[in-house]
Amino acid sequence: MKYIISLFLTAALFLLPAAAAAHTMVLIPRVDQNGRKTVKAVFFHPAIGDNIMGIRLGVDDSSKLKGLDEIYMIHEKQKKTLNHTAVPDYYTVRDEKRESYTIRLNKESGFFKPGDYIIVVKHKPHWKKHEGLYREKVAKLCLNYFGVTSDWPDRVLKNMPEIIPLVQPYSVQAGTIFRAEAVNEKGRRIPHAEINIEYLNYPAAETELETSKEGFLEEELADTTVFTDGSGSFSFIPPRKGLWTFTLVNGDSGKLIQGKEVEYDSSLSVLVK
Repeated sequence: MKYIISLFLTAALFLLPAAAAAHTMVLIPRVDQNGRKTVKAVFFHPAIGDNIMGIRLGVDDSSKLKGLDEIYMIHEKQKKTLNHTAVPDYYTVRDEKRESYTIRLNKESGFFKPGDYIIVVKHKPHWKKHEGLYREKVAKLCLNYFGVTSDWPDRVLKNMPEIIPLVQPYSVQAGTIFRAEAVNEKGRRIPHAEINIEYLNYPAAETELETSKEGFLEEELADTTVFTDGSGSFSFIPPRKGLWTFTLVNGDSGKLIQGKEVEYDSSLSVLVK
């Protein structure tokens, strides 16, 4: 009991409200009315349900369309590209229709064996003039088939900062503790790293975010920030079921492009039961 109280007090000390300043790549698992499973990749502000940006593989960044470098999955430590099986489509958020992707979780795409499947969506580096650096975003989501553990505890993003869960990311329940660690491109834990936490605060239909009603959570709870401790780990207790996305902000990469620094925003989406 003392341990649980201590964790709540620690969360209270490090949990801060945060405005959604940067877009978040959200990977939304869905099951349609016919029982078909998919993951929707949408680039927007999930906590407040606005400002969607389009995404497409191989394009250069523009004001409303951002270029992706790769979509792939990891299963049993093997990488399989999803560039050609991910379906390019559109999604609407507050009457803004933008480019998105749907990843079909079927045998054709490689999802059928028992074990963990880690889906990864990686952006191209893009120049941030007002920051004087390049920024690259990468997002992942872990799914499980038939209760067989294979990949979720592993580091899967090569030479990139990453959030690695310390508990099964597909078995987290509302009101229980989610724990993870932040690591840099060399796999070393990052102490006192900033972790932005955003909740998908509106129902995600197949082609549109349903924002006609109020959000499930107050905005300060749906968009918050915590920091890793001195060992690079953090804990969070999600108060509600649904999709929570954890983003390691400005991950320590040490990389340069044309002599300019590259910073990573590395995300992990967790479907809380």
